Amino acid sequence: MSSRFLVLLAAGRGERVRPLTETRPKSLLPILGEPLLCRHLRLSLSRGSYDEIIVVASYMLDSIRDALLKCGFGDVRVIDQGGEFGTGHAILKAMDYGGPGTYTIIYSDIYMAPESYDILKSLEPPGVIAVNAERPWEYGVLEVGDGKVMRVVEKPRPEEVSREALVFAGALKLKWDFLEDFKGLKPSPRGEIEATDALNSLSSRVDVNVVEVPRGLWLDIGRPWELLLANRIALDRELEDTVRGVVSESSTLEGRVYIGEGAIVKAYTVIEGPTYIGPGVSVGPHAHIRPYTVILDNSHVGAFTQIKSSILMENSKAPHLNYVGDSIVGEHVNLGAGTITANLRFDEATVKVTVKGVRVDSGLRKLGAIIGGYAKIGINVSILPGVKIGSRAWIWPGCLVYRDVEPGEKFNCWGNLWSLNPRNVEYRPAKHI
Repeated sequence: MSSRFLVLLAAGRGERVRPLTETRPKSLLPILGEPLLCRHLRLSLSRGSYDEIIVVASYMLDSIRDALLKCGFGDVRVIDQGGEFGTGHAILKAMDYGGPGTYTIIYSDIYMAPESYDILKSLEPPGVIAVNAERPWEYGVLEVGDGKVMRVVEKPRPEEVSREALVFAGALKLKWDFLEDFKGLKPSPRGEIEATDALNSLSSRVDVNVVEVPRGLWLDIGRPWELLLANRIALDRELEDTVRGVVSESSTLEGRVYIGEGAIVKAYTVIEGPTYIGPGVSVGPHAHIRPYTVILDNSHVGAFTQIKSSILMENSKAPHLNYVGDSIVGEHVNLGAGTITANLRFDEATVKVTVKGVRVDSGLRKLGAIIGGYAKIGINVSILPGVKIGSRAWIWPGCLVYRDVEPGEKFNCWGNLWSLNPRNVEYRPAKHI
């Protein structure tokens, strides 16, 4: 009987998702508190069994192994790709390791709703999952005839593709017999061995099946705000209305709200669903959690703080008098008292974000800050829409953060008035009149 392999591709550094990927691999970004990698494994295994599971990675390997162990997948084989040589190279490494059999392959940086895994299970190899993406020119566009792949065009110009076009959605099934289609690949113009080139080789010889996933069940998490969007889809489709922590009698829960074990909701707090509050989280007193918020393990939202449509990652603190709107706050971040994120431009235009040095329109009318892990934000700081703050950066008290802040940067809006050593500042008492 042919062996069955489940392969997760998790080698990318996620440069376009910085600063979130400065402190964790892209495959470990969370959906309702669960790393993407663990989510793919859990939902795939709930649809069927496999003889072996392979994760191909190259970045922060120890973090990936630790996460797999914590998620209960400690026996998964992690293969070091040796560098970022492309998806085709990663698939080749997995098939070389596994040998003869059938391979179900999933890119670990995509969000798939649970129903998508049923569609993938039904796919006959060789075959690919396709989706009508919002910006098809940013992906491998499929030319399809009679339910088969005719050709894949990688990132065509926008004017060359219809908005109704289907794109390769980062999930496929192959048999080991097609190994040669990957061995013969040459690097693409960007220096990587692409899986889409192998699909072109394969489709020229045999029928490659195409099964479409409905648009609302899939999302590529290739830029920071797409993690917000993926969590919002999960909140709508997957959230359990469950209270496992302690909620004060004077607090109010409205709509679907998940509260994890050990979490505490203190007096006179209002939580509007859909909202996910993870284990060990402390909220309140007098806090307001608005819909589409995700607060992860052991974070703290304190008195007179409002969180709206945002993600607070593990061990972060918005302890008093904060407003966090449509933002992502990385792990172990502390927001000083009075710090707020602006999420709406004065002209109400969509918010632009700098991604790898290029200004990109997020398409979102409301988008706040993206704050990397371990950053320290002083009191009374205001952060403008679409600003990114790098991991381990410091923002001095009272500053208006109007531009992106580099990892580890000390953002000091006071110039020479306040040096990195406050003791150097000369204070003179006011003269009495």
